[in-house]
Amino acid sequence: MTYVKVSVAKPGSNKGAGGDKKDKIILFDFDDVLTWPARDSKGVIVTDNIVFNPGAYMINIYATTDKIKIGSNSEGDLDAEGFVQNLEFTHPGNENEIREFKSNWMSRNIGAIIERCSSTKKDLLGSPCAALKMVIKWEDDKDKNLTTFTLKSANKGPYDVADYQGTTTFDTVKATVAANATSANLASGEGQYQLTVGSASAANITSCTNAVNGGTYSFLGSGGTYPSTIDSGDDFILSNGTTWTALSGSVLTFRAFKDGANTWKFIEVSRS
Repeated sequence: MTYVKVSVAKPGSNKGAGGDKKDKIILFDFDDVLTWPARDSKGVIVTDNIVFNPGAYMINIYATTDKIKIGSNSEGDLDAEGFVQNLEFTHPGNENEIREFKSNWMSRNIGAIIERCSSTKKDLLGSPCAALKMVIKWEDDKDKNLTTFTLKSANKGPYDVADYQGTTTFDTVKATVAANATSANLASGEGQYQLTVGSASAANITSCTNAVNGGTYSFLGSGGTYPSTIDSGDDFILSNGTTWTALSGSVLTFRAFKDGANTWKFIEVSRS
């Protein structure tokens, strides 16, 4: 399926307001990426997860919120146009941790994710063939002591900034779901949750609690003799109605939607 020309209406009240960005910039090294997910047919939405090599993961870096700037611009000669994506932010001070970060990330091929405060939207910048490169400027004078980071596409790419709907992968999971649990508590926020093998039988997980409407979550399989299962039914809607089993190395990613005053549906996005 290809893009069909459609009219673009006003997106809603006050959608042009700036800001609304979380104070943690998520960065990752493209050398750590095992599998890069494809965009949808219209070239914007990414539903599958970015899969990392064993032992690799994303990191967070604090940024002063009113200094975070993301964008893109088109450039190139006729019949040779493309997008250049860019991200700029500042980090206060120049402690050893940020000096070490600067020294060790300067020449890497980088991807970045920006999260929003008022929604679950995640902007994804960079791609394997158009990674971001980092330029660093540290200033310490009578008015300020900060480092400005500017990340820009190394070369033009065919796409604008993506809408990433997968989960984020860090060195630790958000929480561990207890053995034999039939409901998972998602109070720790969007991200990955480790399932635990059953003690005497395979538990069937039928629901979740404390989800965020529109949030994206992943269950990591436990493996073992009695791995948990999830059926399409109860509060879960699975692709083709196919049961998911929490085998070792398996991942189920789903989005949470509130479909009533006190009811939810958890809809599969991808599995592996």
